[in-house]
Amino acid sequence: AAMATVFEPRETFEWRGLGSIAHSGVRLREDFAAFDAERIFTVPHQRVADPGDCQCAEVLKGLIRPPQCRLFGTACTPQTPLGALMVSSEGACAAHYRYARHAAPAAASTQVPA
Repeated sequence: AAMATVFEPRETFEWRGLGSIAHSGVRLREDFAAFDAERIFTVPHQRVADPGDCQCAEVLKGLIRPPQCRLFGTACTPQTPLGALMVSSEGACAAHYRYARHAAPAAASTQVPA
């Protein structure tokens, strides 16, 4: 109830890598306009594209896994992040780089298909 008191759905919101999705974001209600940085500072809408060969959008959509990105682990690392998914430690690429990149390969299955 507290969330609904303060926030209302946006008509549309543009998510980096996913594009515009109707009613997927929230904004502060009019009663809280004094606390709304978008209104106070007249923040312009800016589309932020991922740089060059960055494939964050494909990773977000589940079309590829992080190591399948052309830049993963070479040009794009946690020390030199190029895309949003490597910038944040919670991002899919950063987590994969830190925890799965150096993992031992999975053992081959010895089960015979039925």
